[in-house]
Amino acid sequence: MTSVYKEDQVYLKNLSNKKFLITGCKGMLGNSFLNQIKIHVKNPKIFCFNKLELDVSNKDSFKKYVNLKPDFIIHCAALVNADLCEKDKNKGKSNILNGTKNIINFAKINNSKIFYPQSFLIYNDTNDIVDENTIPKPLSEYGNLKLESENILLDQSNNSISVRMGGFFGGEEKDTNFVGKITSQISELIKQDIKNMKIGDRVWQPTFTDDLAYNSLILLANNKSGKYNMASHGSCSFFELTSELLEILNIKNKLTISCISAKILEKRDVARRPLSVIMNNNRLKEENLDRQRNWKLGLKEYLSKPYFKNLFYDKKTSFRN
Repeated sequence: MTSVYKEDQVYLKNLSNKKFLITGCKGMLGNSFLNQIKIHVKNPKIFCFNKLELDVSNKDSFKKYVNLKPDFIIHCAALVNADLCEKDKNKGKSNILNGTKNIINFAKINNSKIFYPQSFLIYNDTNDIVDENTIPKPLSEYGNLKLESENILLDQSNNSISVRMGGFFGGEEKDTNFVGKITSQISELIKQDIKNMKIGDRVWQPTFTDDLAYNSLILLANNKSGKYNMASHGSCSFFELTSELLEILNIKNKLTISCISAKILEKRDVARRPLSVIMNNNRLKEENLDRQRNWKLGLKEYLSKPYFKNLFYDKKTSFRN
């Protein structure tokens, strides 16, 4: 994503020469933060750690970084598997809740500002359209842990920021969410000459991680704090997104998809998820800092990456059979 706002260049100068610590840098969002900082920030000092380098659930893991003193901690290290959190609540608590507490303590020692990516899964089905003032009501252990972590963070640090993000896609081979899974599944079905596929009608706001990371940098550059909603403009069902995906990739003649109720598919889930959550970026809009795009634009840019062409086409640009 490139900036179309002239004022952003002025804002981003505030991040020049700053030191960033990114936890969970091997994940979808952490990787986008790494790339967006490299693109848009002048002379950044970036420390991007995976779990082997920094296990946030283990407070002793921070000892070797006591002199790092980052200006910003972008805390992307979290167990994002909602079903696993439901099965193993102790593991979820250790990683999400205790990990956030350890980050808070580390930030206090270093006088660092914390950026916390929050999940839309803190909301339930009665929260069809939500803003920053909507009271969250999680349906799952994962949502409960994420919400509790956010509350502790904002209670203990007036300078911290929590951004409640729409369901996102990004990272190509790192993408473990719907877009990453469905593209791989479609590729395999076509290879097996399977012509039909059923897709659910759960509604969401598919949001490109590059858009989220860029917009979040604008917030950091403006020294913002507190809670923000951040999601793509517009919304769609999983079925509608898959239809758009087939169109963009020019493979709609290879597969027929049919729409079925998400209530049928949710029986496969261990953790309950809302059937529809639409977030309004009210605070971003009020402060003229909303840099999100329509989900179709973000999806088209994402699917133009070589990874997806390699997934479906050979070197001669003919379709992989």
